[in-house]
Parts: sequence; structure tokens; C-alpha cells
Amino acid sequence: MKQQATSLFLLLLCTAFNPAPAVAEQKPLWELGFGTVMFHRPDYLGADEDSFYILPFPYMVFRGDILKADDNGIQGLFFSGERWELDISGGGSLPVNSEDNSAREGMDDLDPAFELGPSVTYKVTLESPHRVTAEFKTRALISVGDSGMHHEGWVANPELRWEFQQRPGLRWGSSIEALYGSADYHGFFHNVLPEFATAERPTYDADAGYGGAAIAGFVRWQPKKDWHLYTSLTYHHLDNVSFDDGPLFRQKYGIYLSFALSRTLIKSKTLVP
Repeated sequence: MKQQATSLFLLLLCTAFNPAPAVAEQKPLWELGFGTVMFHRPDYLGADEDSFYILPFPYMVFRGDILKADDNGIQGLFFSGERWELDISGGGSLPVNSEDNSAREGMDDLDPAFELGPSVTYKVTLESPHRVTAEFKTRALISVGDSGMHHEGWVANPELRWEFQQRPGLRWGSSIEALYGSADYHGFFHNVLPEFATAERPTYDADAGYGGAAIAGFVRWQPKKDWHLYTSLTYHHLDNVSFDDGPLFRQKYGIYLSFALSRTLIKSKTLVP
């Protein structure tokens, strides 16, 4: 089950690893490919221990008139206008083995989880190599474990993003965002049940509220035909978050590094602008 959830998490992220030029040109209606992604990140927000992953992933690009799925995510699923879009956003968290994390030693492992929910996007710029968007996302957290799938709360996530298409095949940019979670959302990562309490780790119930802010930089590069590189660096600032009084909260920041290499394997013969 954990492998299946990890694959689903990667599928939700996979469209971010395939760069698509912003200039008007003929491209295949759809593309399918395969790649490898590397993650280095804290075990959870507020953890002072990190994990490193190397995982394969498939990816898909679709450039329909109404529905699009590319490096900007899934677009036009519900509504798409000149300035506004109502779509769906996704994310997730990888599993944590509590034996490998000193703060969680003796506790149940953290199951892998995915996030899914609606997003509203406002396009600040239109005909420009500088793409500026403001987005508000609300997602449900669903854990996937041996006992099945369980709803673990909600998170709200406003984000301001800037991207620059320097040339076809090379795009870079940055974003700034904030997180606000429900009590059960924060509790999924930080609650301590009575059966897992110790003298150094008392029982804890997380509160709803502010979950931190993040700033990120990223680069998408197509070094040659059908090959794609993606790398990103994200800094999470966790000062004054609503769960900073919990025993599992060990660090007021988190650094996330991702790198992906992928290759297009098959593509549609039908071309679209």
C-alpha cells in the first residue's frame, strides 16, 4: 500500500517535471515519458532529521483545447478564462519510518499521504515572457496505509508565483506561499497519543492555524530533444506556527531539494498550437 501511495504522489507531481515552451509553436497533443526524481527533505515539517529518496515516475502531457496537463499542472478542468481558472491541485507527503526518527521512536510510522482539492488561479500577466500568477488552493489530506485510506484534515495554501521563459526549453522562477491547516491536518504529523507518551514526549494535540511560509526557486531545462531536467530548492520558515509547542516539533525551518531527469518516450502525431 505504501508503494502505491508513493506512486500516486509522484503522479500528482509528475507534470511539473516536463517543460513546455511558452512561445506559440506546434507541439504534440499528448506525450508520455518516464524519469527519475531525487528528494532530500525533512521527515515532516518541524523535523530535525532528513530523508533522501530516489524514485522512478511516469509523466503525461496533454494539450487539449479545454483541458491541459503540463508543467503548469492540470488546467481547465472546471473553468478557464482569460484571467481566472478553477482547477484541481495536488501534493503529498512520503512515509516516515519512526525507527529512523529519534523524535518518533516507538510511535507508529507515518503513512504516505496525498493532498487533493480545488484551486483558483488569477493570471496577473498575459502576453509576456514573465508569467505571474496568484493562486489559492484548498486540499484534503488523505493517508494511505494498511487499514486503507483515511481523511486527515484540510490545508489552505495561498501562493504567488513568477516564471520567466528565457528561451524555448529554459524556464526558471520562484514562488512564495503560506500554509494554514486544520487541527487534524497538523495532528497527523505532530499529535502524540497517550500510548506513545514518554517523560520526554508528553501527550499532544495540535491546534488549527498557521503552518508556516515557504519561498522556492526552480529551473526547468530541456538540454536536448525529448530530455528534461528539473530542479528546485524550497525553504520553509516555521516560526510561530500553531504546532511549535509540540514535542515532535524540533526545528523552525526546513530545506527541501528536488532534482528530476526525464525523457519523452512516445508522443501524438497530432500537433496543436
